[in-house]
Amino acid sequence: MKKSTWWIVTVIGVAAIAAVIFFMMKPGQEAKHAGKVKTNQDAKDELLVSFTDQKLNNTYYLHDKALHTEKLTAYPSIAYDQAKQLLYYTYTDEDTQKVSIRELNVKTDKEKTLFTSDDSIDSMRLSGDGKQLYLRYNKDSGEQFYVASFDLKTQKVKVLYPEKSDDDTVSSFAYDPASNLLAIQHYSLKEDYKKTDEANEKGMDPEPTTMKITLQTGEKGKRIARISQTINDISFSPDHKKLIYTEVKVRNEKEVSSIKVMDVDTGKTKTLVKNSQDVRILSAAQPQFSADGTSVYFLGVAKNAKELKDDTGRKAKVRTIFEYDIKKKTVETAWEKEGGIVNNFTVNR
Repeated sequence: MKKSTWWIVTVIGVAAIAAVIFFMMKPGQEAKHAGKVKTNQDAKDELLVSFTDQKLNNTYYLHDKALHTEKLTAYPSIAYDQAKQLLYYTYTDEDTQKVSIRELNVKTDKEKTLFTSDDSIDSMRLSGDGKQLYLRYNKDSGEQFYVASFDLKTQKVKVLYPEKSDDDTVSSFAYDPASNLLAIQHYSLKEDYKKTDEANEKGMDPEPTTMKITLQTGEKGKRIARISQTINDISFSPDHKKLIYTEVKVRNEKEVSSIKVMDVDTGKTKTLVKNSQDVRILSAAQPQFSADGTSVYFLGVAKNAKELKDDTGRKAKVRTIFEYDIKKKTVETAWEKEGGIVNNFTVNR
């Protein structure tokens, strides 16, 4: 993917971005030239946010505090240990294209590399005990993606799902630190190729590939859903009884996204948030419940969002993290910053 398409990067299926020159800046330096973060002053949650400006400087924020800034080299994955104040993030070397997992001690500003590989990582979640990172993992630029664990003590990677299949691939996963549950969204590569080929022959958009959701603890898994629709970015409710995700449909050759919630026990779903005149939900909206379960955060574009241009003249609008109050059914801005794009975020718990 060319660096000129930096705003198009999403969490689904991205392995790398063209390398750029690496350099480091202190959080204080970043704050001088990049403008202020706009947050909801009444926010009850801290958000961990990855933000890339138009000069390809990538900054990791804990709500409105910049933790670390460096030049963007690939899609950034992040996780944060609140108790130890350790930031985990991925970095891709511009010369070797090897991916590393790095650990930054926010208190001391000391950094170390934990792991380096030819493989790729585009999503990370910290285990409840702080001993492991769960990863969406791709082996040596292959077509298949996995859920893997990275032991922070032994610094070893172990593939958790799928272990044997050469057809099953993971598009996203959720992790619940309280129950140690994984919810894995996956699909068949063969089915996806078949539907794409059929659509090309007919000159029409392909039918959605069947998405499956499996709950897994350790090595035991249970299939809970099959969805004949494009879905992205699954995430648990605080009581791990519900899953939330982005559903994407094509209407009149345009993508229309909504946020849906699924009951884990029954598999029943309902729409929680739709597009409005003021807010357009992104196809990779990354919806996540607040820590108390009373609201949902998601990525979208505001009606009057400013438009950005890259060096080729391509355009994109500023993304905002919104908060939807489930009881009041209202949407407010939770996190926003001009002059760049939010790549991803997590609710810090």
